[in-house]
Amino acid sequence: MRHRTPAPFQERVEMLIPPLPWDRQAHRGPETGAEKVVLLHGLGRSWRAMNPLARKLQQAGFSTLNLPYPSLVKPLDWILDHVDAQVAGFAEGGRVHFVTHSLGGIVTRMLLEREHHWAAGRLVMMAPPSSGSEIIDWASRRVMFRPFLSSAARALASDALQARLAGLRQDQEALVIMGNRSSIPFFRRLLDEDNDGIVSSNRGRVDGLKGFSVVDADHTFIQIHPEAVRQTIDFLREGRCPGTLSGESAVS
Repeated sequence: MRHRTPAPFQERVEMLIPPLPWDRQAHRGPETGAEKVVLLHGLGRSWRAMNPLARKLQQAGFSTLNLPYPSLVKPLDWILDHVDAQVAGFAEGGRVHFVTHSLGGIVTRMLLEREHHWAAGRLVMMAPPSSGSEIIDWASRRVMFRPFLSSAARALASDALQARLAGLRQDQEALVIMGNRSSIPFFRRLLDEDNDGIVSSNRGRVDGLKGFSVVDADHTFIQIHPEAVRQTIDFLREGRCPGTLSGESAVS
């Protein structure tokens, strides 16, 4: 029986549901023998923030694993071990793609540096603070905000990422999609002119990308922006980047 796709407003409400104490179980899409995709949400978000996108990927023929992880209470190394174990069980020694949002992209890049018994497929990172978060840098310098930063949040500081995060492997096909709609005025003075309200667009760049795109979306809802969804599906299916007619390398 075909399930009705929720209206955009319902999807936005779903995405805003915060992480809950019982959010421990990964949510798997249909096992169809199709290509597998792992989805990882961002800092302080829940698996529900990626669920509308997971449904769209399932409709496009992918098998999905929408993976919750406790970004507000566990250190980054614990998160990496947790994600590693879940991905290994899902991949079953085969190939798996990744689609991530914000911190999820950083976690995935660190995961891909590890030894593993499955093949890394294509990687789509939405709104990743690849060179560090200006907001975390600002909060880290203020005593009143430091106690509210989780271990995983502190790992997004510019100096912390530079010390720990390696570049992309030469054989890693990766696409970054950033937003440029700023709907959170409080942080604008910390960011470059082109930003999504949380991350400056240029902070998503990293050497070795196959594609780089900026869409008219904010940080919170970029995962359901129609153009971001289209680019994600095209890239996962064919390695096709925005503005190209085939899988050749192009950075816009």
